[in-house]
Amino acid sequence: MEPEQQAQQQPAQEEQPRPLSQSYQEDLSHAMNATDASVVQELLADAREREQLEVVEAEEKKEQKWYSVSSTILIFLTLAVLIGGAYYYTHLTVKVQPPSSVGVFQNSDSVVASSTNLQQVLAAYTPSTTLPVNKPTLINLVTDSTSNALISDSQLFSFIGAPTISEPLQSVITSARLGVVNIGSGTYPFVVASVADSEKASKEFGIAEPTLLPLFSPALAISSTAAKAAANQPFQSQYFYNLPMRVLETIDPATKQPHIVLMYGYVSSNIIVITSQPEVVKAVYDSIINQQ
Repeated sequence: MEPEQQAQQQPAQEEQPRPLSQSYQEDLSHAMNATDASVVQELLADAREREQLEVVEAEEKKEQKWYSVSSTILIFLTLAVLIGGAYYYTHLTVKVQPPSSVGVFQNSDSVVASSTNLQQVLAAYTPSTTLPVNKPTLINLVTDSTSNALISDSQLFSFIGAPTISEPLQSVITSARLGVVNIGSGTYPFVVASVADSEKASKEFGIAEPTLLPLFSPALAISSTAAKAAANQPFQSQYFYNLPMRVLETIDPATKQPHIVLMYGYVSSNIIVITSQPEVVKAVYDSIINQQ
């Protein structure tokens, strides 16, 4: 190759462009080779600042990760406590039931249920008018004369001739008593019962309506003629003394007027009265209102 061609190639090689990107290490290397001390000092300061920023960022990331893990654990623990508390409340706790009471009424002398029967008890009071007017009296039926403990609800239902009362209906009744009240024109029997859940009780009484007349007609002294005439009649909803009642009635053949055979309804939020006379309902209702 001729000397002139070699001379032309050498400048071309020297003029090759430098890469646009340079690493920080390359800049630092060039700076270290430089004689300007201020440039070196500035680069070293930048390096220390970057290193500190990297340490701070690493610590912040570590703290954020720890906070995330802690929050997740806390959320799971809170959910576990809530679920456990809900399970305990719904499955392990015992619901507090209101005291079973049919109200405060005057009571008769104790009568040992095993030594008498329904007809004898009713005959002692009905149609007598010796009792105070419109003052309901509960018949104090007891198991024996020593303890004077009241008979149970199931024993009461057997005593009044209603041993076949359905289990669902019996289960909604927390307490039941037989009573009598003088309404002025005569003394009439009634059955008063307390219920814990009025909504459930209304449903069960509605289902049992076709059986209520044969179940309670002996206790309410309903004649067999009236019971037979109303046997296939449906209950109707009516109001007596502003109280909603369910009423079973027939048409009196003599007067051609409706005649109530059996009725039941609430005289308070958890007390039901079963009777054949609207005046009995009013007497029981007034007595309960006076107690409040």
